[in-house]
Amino acid sequence: MGSMMGNLFRIGCGLVLGLVLLAAGGQVRAQSPPAALTVILDDDYPPYAFRDDNGGLQGILPDLWRAWSTRTGTPVRLVGLDWSEALRRFLAGQGDVIDTIFRTPPRERLYLFSPPYATIEVPLFVSADLSGIHDGATARGFAVGVKNGDACIDVLAEQGVKTFQRYPSYQALVDAAAAHEVKVFCMDKPPAVYLLSKKGVDAQFHTSPPLYSGHFHWAVRKGNDALFRRVEAGFARIPPGERQAIDDRWLVRTIRSLDDARRLRRILTAAAVLAAAAAALALWVWALRRKVEQQTRQLRVALSELASSERRFRTIFDNINDAIFIQEIETGAILMVNRRMEEIYGYEAGEACRLTIGQLSSGAPPYSQAEAQDWCRRSSHQPQIFEWHARRKDGSLFWAEVGMRRAVIDESGERLLVLVRDITERKLAEKALQEKNWALERSNAQLEAFAYVASHDLREPLRNVTAFSALLARRLKDRLRSDEVEILDILVDGASRMDALVRDLLEVSRVGRGDQPFAPVDLAEVVSLACDSLRMQIQSVGARVEVPPALPVLTGNAAELTRVFMNLLANALKYRGPAPPVIAIRCTPESGGEWRIEVRDNGIGIERGQGYEERIFGLFQRLHRRAEYGGGTGIGLTICRKIVDHHGGRIRVESDGPGRGTTVIIILPGA
Repeated sequence: MGSMMGNLFRIGCGLVLGLVLLAAGGQVRAQSPPAALTVILDDDYPPYAFRDDNGGLQGILPDLWRAWSTRTGTPVRLVGLDWSEALRRFLAGQGDVIDTIFRTPPRERLYLFSPPYATIEVPLFVSADLSGIHDGATARGFAVGVKNGDACIDVLAEQGVKTFQRYPSYQALVDAAAAHEVKVFCMDKPPAVYLLSKKGVDAQFHTSPPLYSGHFHWAVRKGNDALFRRVEAGFARIPPGERQAIDDRWLVRTIRSLDDARRLRRILTAAAVLAAAAAALALWVWALRRKVEQQTRQLRVALSELASSERRFRTIFDNINDAIFIQEIETGAILMVNRRMEEIYGYEAGEACRLTIGQLSSGAPPYSQAEAQDWCRRSSHQPQIFEWHARRKDGSLFWAEVGMRRAVIDESGERLLVLVRDITERKLAEKALQEKNWALERSNAQLEAFAYVASHDLREPLRNVTAFSALLARRLKDRLRSDEVEILDILVDGASRMDALVRDLLEVSRVGRGDQPFAPVDLAEVVSLACDSLRMQIQSVGARVEVPPALPVLTGNAAELTRVFMNLLANALKYRGPAPPVIAIRCTPESGGEWRIEVRDNGIGIERGQGYEERIFGLFQRLHRRAEYGGGTGIGLTICRKIVDHHGGRIRVESDGPGRGTTVIIILPGA
């Protein structure tokens, strides 16, 4: 079946090639004979390619390449080697085409592969006098014969086989099996069948189901598209009948001989056990079919899940907002990038995989390949994060934040996962903020200069006005009319009020400007000091201040916090109702390590719903006329808010309405 599909494929390729040539010009002009083609392949893989008794290459592939040479007029030089040496030489550029090669993801990055022309199964070959061995798990305890370097060693080891008898070639392995040195051995089916038949011992062994299978291809190095098309066109010229004759000569006879022997043994066994064996065989076939169907369903589900997982990975990989590189750890070579990398840097994925670290850097700071390797080494201990000037394809630069860590991406082992984020906007914002801070510092310096002038130069004439007005009032007291005395009183009062306003403005400007650092502050000492400062006023109005027995320790400025409580207590005493003032201080812990401090009084309260709760914190804001509740500049609560803000807290006022008291609530961080 595999040979028939291969022939149909080649016939189709020939028809397509003929149509292309006909469309290109109708007739193909004669060309000079092409140079010889060097083909490298495995020389120990009967019946596809192996040595005869005289050391010459023979088998399906030598015959097929000779047919290719005849049809194309191009000489072909076949180089048969041990497979590892064949791969090494082809990578070194010592051949044009490599044959008998399996297709793997790492090799796809290096080679252009033909369609598969043969399916290679790899079973266990078991001596006919043994039964019950059908995979690696059932072969445990046996010494399994293998060829050095074969992939089946890893497969069997994963299934629990621990003992192997290793041989340098397939021929040596079959010779050992014929001499009964091994009872169980693993090798590719085509060379095993050929060598067992040639040795005449094919009837002495039966096979397990395939442990795994692969496909044979021929390939050329990537970039040799013209050579690939030339080789493919040459195979398309070989008639199907000629190809079938080559297969029949080497392959069909040997495989049938072993199949016939197996068929005969089964018939004899079935005849010996009669109906019971037939019933058992039918039951076994039914159970096997059920098992195969179940495993097939499981395999389909697994393949579907794998495909879905691959789609999810690619979707996430391409839609992450950072550019992603997957690199080799030792060389730093870029293996894969996501779509965001293409958008940020302007390179296509194929271009990006040919770049070096220096091409993605501005060179200032001078990030070199050696320094990148140093990052790779450090990433084995902990993730690396740094910033640099990156370069786009068009040469423009941008600030990038680079994160680097090691990760297992696939079965190839650890890779270097590099995430790059464009932080140009953040850098511009930081620069703008820095410039704004400089401007703010200049403004603060100017404000301090103004405060100095206000405290020394502005208050001096006010004090002169106040002093000389009072002196004039005393000297002319008996000679002035009552209205003139009233004018002098107004003059003195206005100058005094203006001096108080200037003094309070200075207090507002000084909040948070001191050099004293924050330190632990016992709130009980702060409240006690505030009460002592207002003791005369408290006693004069018969007020009672309720303080809890224990208050917390906060972090802050003791003098500023004392000023807050002095202002709040003074307001409660000033805006009292008809009953003696009762001022209650309460303190409760809040989430996040904060403290809620309440100063509640039974005074005149505030009308609700008019926005007064926020207005009273404004500069020079008063809710009552001066004549009603005495002097004051209306700046006390402004100072309180500024001090609380300086301590990272919040302050607000609540009231149930006129005559029902007021509560000032302060939220401050703990120590």
